[in-house]
Amino acid sequence: MTSTFEIDFEPIGKRVEVAPGTDLLDAARQAGIGLASVCGGEGTCGRCRVVIMAGNVTPPVDADRRFLSQLEITSGQRLACRCQIYSDVKVHVPKASLVTDQRLQLDGQTRQLQIDQTIHAYEVEVPPPTLHDLRADLERVIDGLETAHGLRKLSAEPAVMQALTPLARRTDWHLTTYIRRHEIVGVAAWGRRPLGLAIDLGTTKIAGYLIDLETGEELATNGIMNPQIGYGEDVISRLVHADRTDEGKHELARVVREGLNNLIVALAFQAGVAQEQIAEACIVGNTAMTHLLLKLPVRQLSVSPFVAAASSALDVKARELDLEIAPGAYVHLLPGIGGFVGADHVAMIIGSDLDRLPHAAIGVDIGTNTEIVLHRPHEKYLTSASCASGPAFEGAHIHDGMRASTGAIEAVRITDDGIEIKTIGEAPGVGLCGSGIVDAIAEMHRTHIIDRRGRVQAAAPWVRKGERGYELVLVPGERSGTGREVVITQQDVNEIQLAKGAIWTGLETLIEATQTKLEDVREVIVAGAFGSYLNLESAIRIGLLPRLPNATYSQVGNAAGVGAKMALLSHKERARAQRIAQRTGYVELTTQPGFNRRFALSLLFPQQT
Repeated sequence: MTSTFEIDFEPIGKRVEVAPGTDLLDAARQAGIGLASVCGGEGTCGRCRVVIMAGNVTPPVDADRRFLSQLEITSGQRLACRCQIYSDVKVHVPKASLVTDQRLQLDGQTRQLQIDQTIHAYEVEVPPPTLHDLRADLERVIDGLETAHGLRKLSAEPAVMQALTPLARRTDWHLTTYIRRHEIVGVAAWGRRPLGLAIDLGTTKIAGYLIDLETGEELATNGIMNPQIGYGEDVISRLVHADRTDEGKHELARVVREGLNNLIVALAFQAGVAQEQIAEACIVGNTAMTHLLLKLPVRQLSVSPFVAAASSALDVKARELDLEIAPGAYVHLLPGIGGFVGADHVAMIIGSDLDRLPHAAIGVDIGTNTEIVLHRPHEKYLTSASCASGPAFEGAHIHDGMRASTGAIEAVRITDDGIEIKTIGEAPGVGLCGSGIVDAIAEMHRTHIIDRRGRVQAAAPWVRKGERGYELVLVPGERSGTGREVVITQQDVNEIQLAKGAIWTGLETLIEATQTKLEDVREVIVAGAFGSYLNLESAIRIGLLPRLPNATYSQVGNAAGVGAKMALLSHKERARAQRIAQRTGYVELTTQPGFNRRFALSLLFPQQT
């Protein structure tokens, strides 16, 4: 019998080893995760709800049945305080069950958005039906729009008609119609402005923006963790699950669509508007995320040569994606480029204006998958590559790794007097998020606690022998938020070496494949949630980013989200996205000469300067 079992709390990304029979509330406390528990774990408040994704736990008890329906229990929901574990267990923690939320990077660089409307709103007042005027409801409204606004050849689908008939009678035939070309896609009460929804559908995080389509004003911003994390932290795991059974792809599509609807509800509530006012949406994501959203075949995407089922721009009815917005609304998906370089990469290029820079520049969007693009103004084409940097920068596969929530160490400094840390929320440290991991490794390298090969030096200060080899103690147990030490292990160093090596190899290969001189690159743009909080000097010190002699470095936040908003509001930006996709070359890294040797060398840390 094993003495401990591992509990994987998702989407937080925190893991903890506990003894058999430990209840999940206690395990969460040991992991430093603040589960809501008004009753202190007595099973009388029902606040500590979790979902068992995998593993063996005790059967439901009376407290579970008191607060959860049979359907909820059957779907895996349990009260954490009443649920004991007897194997390795994967647990999904709903946002509502957390005392504190995770930090999600939603914003990009502020800029003026160009408006070139897809949706136009027209108010119409028509006489109600009488025994002398028996025109159908839709024909009555279409006639009124032609009379008042000169609009002709309008049509609407049955879903819009279903909304029109009751609404017209509630508003005494004073209506606002939302029209896309010659199609009525939505109806609302008099004076309701048309709204748009921009979504950055990330592997780990989903960012949503509610926009006034007439003014470009951002009415609400919100974000959630991608609920597909419960099926795998990396895209390949999800693709394999989707392809394993007929139900697999439906399951992954269902959970992400439910997540999007929850986000839509939150955005509409935040802005104080009706969901039916959302008359257009734009979604960007990498190739795998859009395939899973659309239920497209994925087998060919998960094996070499990694070919997409479709990469062109698409207009899809929102109801086909089960999205609860205006009944006839469309969702526009930007085009992809090739392999795993998808619409989010195109949106990042638009959102950062990288394709319009007057000098050579590199864009790096660091995440579970990292996309890299090289722009040279004297050439017609851009060049992109994708590398599987893995989820280590999100805290996965790191001994005390976690995502960016309260208590996560986000910055580290090692001095002669000790180790200084900065945590999110200034709370006692419970683990390391991505920026903290990079900082810690960079400081270990600077102070010679690790050598060029990444080996932890046994004689270095604050290093001890652990169960898995030598490790650096960042936070002693008496000062942590869990009562346990927070450490960086030899395996953690190795995980970061693999992740940073993948990105370095991608950058180096891209530069060599395009015969670009390092001194010609004048700007490095770092995008994405992780890149927003990254200490750039630490990233350069460990070889995650190159030290280019003439380049400036900038962090632009969620540029893909900015690009999604731009495409939502403008036909011209959608056409620009199409041009970028068509003139961006894709380099498959593994086919390049010397790839394996280059990757092996990239695992080394740079020479100390």
